[in-house]
Amino acid sequence: MSVGLPERSGDTLERVPAPGIARASWSASQRMDQIDALRVLSCLSVIAVHAIGAPYPIDSVGLGQASLVLHYSREIFFFVSALVLVRTYFPRIGPDGRLPDEGAFRRRRFRLVGVPYLWWTTIYFAVSIYHTRATEPFGPLLDDLPLRWLYLVVTGNGSYHMYFLLVTLQFAAVFPGFLWLLRRTAGRHGWLLLGSGLLQLATLAAYHWWLLPDNGWRGLLGDASLLCYQFWLVLGGVAALHLSRWHAVLMRWRVLVILMVPVMTAGLLWTYWAQLPSRGALGASSPLQPLMVVWSLYALAVLYLVAVWLMRSGAPAVRAAFSYGAQLSFGVYLAHPLVLDLVLSVGRRLNAVPPAATTSVALFLLTVLGTVALCAVLHRTRFSAQLMGRNRRRPGDPPRLSGRTSRMVALSAAVLAASVPAMLMMGSGKREMVITDVPSPPAALQTLRPPLPRV
Repeated sequence: MSVGLPERSGDTLERVPAPGIARASWSASQRMDQIDALRVLSCLSVIAVHAIGAPYPIDSVGLGQASLVLHYSREIFFFVSALVLVRTYFPRIGPDGRLPDEGAFRRRRFRLVGVPYLWWTTIYFAVSIYHTRATEPFGPLLDDLPLRWLYLVVTGNGSYHMYFLLVTLQFAAVFPGFLWLLRRTAGRHGWLLLGSGLLQLATLAAYHWWLLPDNGWRGLLGDASLLCYQFWLVLGGVAALHLSRWHAVLMRWRVLVILMVPVMTAGLLWTYWAQLPSRGALGASSPLQPLMVVWSLYALAVLYLVAVWLMRSGAPAVRAAFSYGAQLSFGVYLAHPLVLDLVLSVGRRLNAVPPAATTSVALFLLTVLGTVALCAVLHRTRFSAQLMGRNRRRPGDPPRLSGRTSRMVALSAAVLAASVPAMLMMGSGKREMVITDVPSPPAALQTLRPPLPRV
């Protein structure tokens, strides 16, 4: 998994590429420090999605707008995961397109991802038991404890973000076959992307307008399955093999990409308001709808340009912070709901969580700072591998350090960041325009997998 696991995005391996794969993408001197920044930016976006909604009613119209704008984060996470893995392992495949020891690869991935998955599922299960201690008798809970834990592991319902690890484990199981597919389709990767994209659109259309599989089917066909995110994994794998070309295209069209920020944002919000009367705020802001493919592709292009600017034009301290942040990002992703829950618990006891944009910003900053501090400490302990998927960092080890694009990139990023609290303030006092007797699939999904109970 790319989100902070030992495969390093700054490293490349030298080997003659397969026919149809750009040789420039495999230069041994080429580094991918911008992928570190992209990884950190997507992780911050995940935290923002969860933090901004905490003070607001779940059916807040303003919250729906802001969360929809930020719902690109999971797709970019999967994109980066596949890009780094393919970048690392594709040069190691043999003439038959297979890894020398596929079993060893799977064992390593299951250890780096599966062990933290089990640990954090257990931790969040314990937190939920603590929160419901006053309403749920301990005796019946103790009787069902093993089955409940097993259900959380199988379905990815340990917490609202654990599905990511379940999908990553599924991808690890099929990854050797994915490398073989990339090798066999060399020269025809455009057709591969087209087929994968059409399947993605059809899947999300079925989720949005027909049925979203849940419970036991969630990890097989639902939003915790490989099917739900396969396009972003395929896109990341193809981008890894054509990175120089992909980078050159984005840099050539960077001015147009940045100028399109208000147009694309307005189009996204228009679709939200168009769906609001019939689907409500939850349904209209669902990340599992076809239009999110277009929005997430665009957000990926913008964030990539921001990442390039940061790593090329930022001060050395900024580049170092993003490089080290990339090492902690997997742990930050795993631990941030725990820190957010703690911040919310303290804030509610102090009656200091009013529904306001300033509250969302404060929750975001406190959660980021607290989670980074927690993971930096964990990284130096014997539990680093079990909880973060990274080997222990010794006290004497320095953080891994990893150059100019248009100033418009920084300006657009600031506009996007400022638009989130603005949209919250614009619609925070409103409720759904239409409330139906039958909840939409996203509403039912929220009921089945609520955030950690509030104290």
